[in-house]
Amino acid sequence: MRPFINCLKKYSFLLGLVLFVIILSKLNPTEIFKNIKEINPWLLFLASLLLFPTLIVKAYCWNYIKRKQGINYSLKNSFLMYCNGLYIGLLTPGRIGEVVKALYLRKDGYSLGKSLTSIFLDRLSDLVFLSVFACLGSLFFLALLKKQFLILILGLIILTGLLIIALKTKLARWFLNKIFIAFVPAKYQQSFKINFQDFINDLKIYNLRSYSVIMSITTLFWFIYFFQMYILAQGVGIHISPYYLSVAVTIVGLVTIIPVSISGIGTRDAALVIFLSPFLILKEQIIVFSALILLMSLFTVLIGLICWFIKPLRWANA
Repeated sequence: MRPFINCLKKYSFLLGLVLFVIILSKLNPTEIFKNIKEINPWLLFLASLLLFPTLIVKAYCWNYIKRKQGINYSLKNSFLMYCNGLYIGLLTPGRIGEVVKALYLRKDGYSLGKSLTSIFLDRLSDLVFLSVFACLGSLFFLALLKKQFLILILGLIILTGLLIIALKTKLARWFLNKIFIAFVPAKYQQSFKINFQDFINDLKIYNLRSYSVIMSITTLFWFIYFFQMYILAQGVGIHISPYYLSVAVTIVGLVTIIPVSISGIGTRDAALVIFLSPFLILKEQIIVFSALILLMSLFTVLIGLICWFIKPLRWANA
């Protein structure tokens, strides 16, 4: 049984590819190519330009979190490291991109536990925002969403709040340890166990004001991202309320966090079809929209590749 579970974890990213093939097999290729030809190139170009402010805002957020720990980097270096992490992460399944950012900090003498604190809080802020926004959106979107999903979102919010409140308790330490044993790749788990106390100590640095600043920056990032998605949708001829599109994209973002695909291929397509089809949008049009989102990810990979050449990670020294 154990070998089967390990095999499932190792090749789980293939599930998204299989799902993508199944979706494509049920679509009309002629209609897909027709929608591709009708894409507005100027709106696609504008959406591409918005990649830079989103990346800068996220790098600034990560930089702020690190500075609270006493880890001081220029915004330029944080931007390069952050984009490098996205570059590796978008090309690989699992959590390798996050490890790359931690390895940059380790190379400069910071422990793995201390390095992962900033990464954990950065990802947690995204999860909290997505969960809250999806929950609030669901209150006006219940006709299209299952109540069970709303309950799940509420559960995530409550769980996150309890974790923040209970950071100093033994139960929280035990729970966070379990999370990070799953979060950290196997080859780094022993090292992380040794440095887990650094992780706990650094979490205590942050107060309510710190969390407020982090969430404010994260909110700015997501609203720029929502605007980018709205422009992409307009470019492919999808005309729905920006609010409903933002809610749908938010829920899709939560779905694609599940590590069963590469760059969300398959899972993002399926989720978009489920949440946009009720608006009488053709599935072929939705898939083209999903492909444009993937294209934005590939542009991010290109930016990350350029950043990698500027600031490569010397693996032997990490």
